[in-house]
Amino acid sequence: MKTWLRAILLFYWAAGSLVMAQQGTLAGITVKPENILFVGNKSISSQDLIAIFRSTGTVTAQLSPESMNIYDSNRINHSLNLILAFYHNRGFIKAAISPPEFDFAAPGPEGKVQMRLNIIENHPYRLGQVKINGAEVLSQALLISLLNLQPKGTINLSKITTGALAIQEAYLALGYLDFDVKTRVDTQDDKKIADVVLDISEGKQYHLGRVEMVGGSPIKDSLIRQFLPFQSGDIFGKRAFETCLQFLNELGITPVLTASDVTFRYNRSEALVDVSINLEGKTKR
Repeated sequence: MKTWLRAILLFYWAAGSLVMAQQGTLAGITVKPENILFVGNKSISSQDLIAIFRSTGTVTAQLSPESMNIYDSNRINHSLNLILAFYHNRGFIKAAISPPEFDFAAPGPEGKVQMRLNIIENHPYRLGQVKINGAEVLSQALLISLLNLQPKGTINLSKITTGALAIQEAYLALGYLDFDVKTRVDTQDDKKIADVVLDISEGKQYHLGRVEMVGGSPIKDSLIRQFLPFQSGDIFGKRAFETCLQFLNELGITPVLTASDVTFRYNRSEALVDVSINLEGKTKR
């Protein structure tokens, strides 16, 4: 009679990520590809899931070929999160993976450990309505177009996140430096659809206050100011500031300037930003 030992590592959800519980930390264990078992998956094949599970993070972690079959807590955590992302981007926004089970029972050479991962897919959701709260500066139609979601298409959480970032960039370009957007998905299980909701806080629109030039230049300060695409009273947009630095660099009177050569002072009560540009470069050595 064989003696079976099964270890179940404990995981818990925190801040939207799957995190290994401290008492279940795994230092490193060898599991060969043929001993990785996925159960409950229907929309993604086990072969594809194993490929995702094994390859995730191996390049950024500079994992050597001989270490491909060795798993620790961080690697397992990272791989499972990416597998969940694959499901979430296919509309399975309520997909879940149960704690992995490790079977150490089979005696024999190294690498006989079996890992079992149970997946609960639930069902995919399609886009219902897009609801936007708190937006006054930009129209609902424009904001929805920036989200770039296909009507009645499969819900894709990564695409929603990317769309929210595009909306944020649009507001920053208009000087809304305190802009904030929170996204959520409200599901209607009986219809298998989900509404995407954006809660927007626009804040104040910032303008440029004083512009100070620090350091020497062969061209007079007053002349440089006349050519800057960045004048006091203008909307303080991200794009305008980048254009300003690009102009100074092309003028050739300074070292190559970056954002690190600029000092910002924010007056939130008056929604103004004072800017100090070091023409000689603060990082100059």
